[in-house]
Amino acid sequence: MSTSTPSNPPPKGAPRGTPPRGADLARTPLLISIVTSQFGISMVYGAVPGVLLALQVQTLAGDDAKAGVLSLFTAFGAVAALLSQPLAGMLSDRTRSRVGSRTPYVLGGGLIAAPVLWAMGTVDSLLVLAVLYVVSEFVLSAAQGPLAAVLPDRVPAERRGRFSAGLGLGIMLGSVAGTVLASVLSDDLRIAYLVLGCVPVVLGATRLYLAADTDNRGVARPPSTDGMRWWRTFLVSPRDHPDFWWVVGSRMFTYTGFFVVQGYSLYLLGDYVGLGDDAVGQVGIAAGIAALCICLAAVPAGLLSDRVGRRKIFVQVASVTMGVGFMIPLFSPSLPAYLTMVVVTSLAFGCFEAVDTALVTQVLPRSTSFAQDLGVTNVASIAPQILAPAIAGVIVVTTDGYALVFPAAALFAVLGGVTVTRIRGTR
Repeated sequence: MSTSTPSNPPPKGAPRGTPPRGADLARTPLLISIVTSQFGISMVYGAVPGVLLALQVQTLAGDDAKAGVLSLFTAFGAVAALLSQPLAGMLSDRTRSRVGSRTPYVLGGGLIAAPVLWAMGTVDSLLVLAVLYVVSEFVLSAAQGPLAAVLPDRVPAERRGRFSAGLGLGIMLGSVAGTVLASVLSDDLRIAYLVLGCVPVVLGATRLYLAADTDNRGVARPPSTDGMRWWRTFLVSPRDHPDFWWVVGSRMFTYTGFFVVQGYSLYLLGDYVGLGDDAVGQVGIAAGIAALCICLAAVPAGLLSDRVGRRKIFVQVASVTMGVGFMIPLFSPSLPAYLTMVVVTSLAFGCFEAVDTALVTQVLPRSTSFAQDLGVTNVASIAPQILAPAIAGVIVVTTDGYALVFPAAALFAVLGGVTVTRIRGTR
């Protein structure tokens, strides 16, 4: 079986994941195209599970069953993301087209998701709503791995802190903007879904017009795997590449901690804080505060990480700070305490997001399958956004209350900081 060697390999001794000589320098159009594409996808993640889907489930299932039903929906969505990310990454690594390996998946995911989202605004059946939601999660998740693979494809390792910050901003600000948009348009679900369905398509098109990937139809594909053994390409040995799995674990824990609260904010504000019907408006306010704090923290953290050449310490401090912040509403179930928690945890998560992706790209195990391996790591960031409300729902149903959601989130966040200490191959 033959293997292909890049025609223009990275310099000898360069860090793992360093792109070949001649790869694009960090330029504003490329950064903008990555951020805006991610922003559009994440708007859907912020708008649907946390607000629009929650409201639909509340209407169709009733107050008594809403938590359990929403947990079930989000669990199925998480399974779809788990399957979609690495599969799309594998296909992307092997795709050859006029617009490269990544853009067909980024733009194609938005184009397929749009009519699915439009249909979600018109249904009045829980079963149909569940099917449409799972499909939307599958196709949008398929765009995530290929989009993140643009970093090791085109950005030098020493510049990835700022690109990681941009990608993280796209994820978080998109999620927050989606929450705000859904809160504003929640009185008319048809309009909300109509607008939301257009966003990934419009913003994903920046991958074509601002910083298009080069035509790669003449580039050799990675070696094929025989017969039904294709699934083995997803297996990365923990013994040979332990750092890769420590990064995956750290990301999974930290994201779960953040989204256990963020993804359940409507119910936490309405039932735990006691705002009732006024919670929808406060969700938008809290999301706006989170967006501001993320902006304030992410860019300086990414630039500083590049300057000092260190990644792990930023992740550790951010994770522990998040854990402390999540405990605030436990001792004071009030709106001021909840908003204080939002400020502290959002500043910390902004720092985490700014550095984490750069750390991931420096421990990727295989240079011929960036998107596939990033698809695996992206499961650790996308699945918690979808699965965390299910975890919160289980806590609420089994304890008959919301209070333990906060220490659970704190525990997950701190575990993320502890796990990253085990990484040895990079600082």
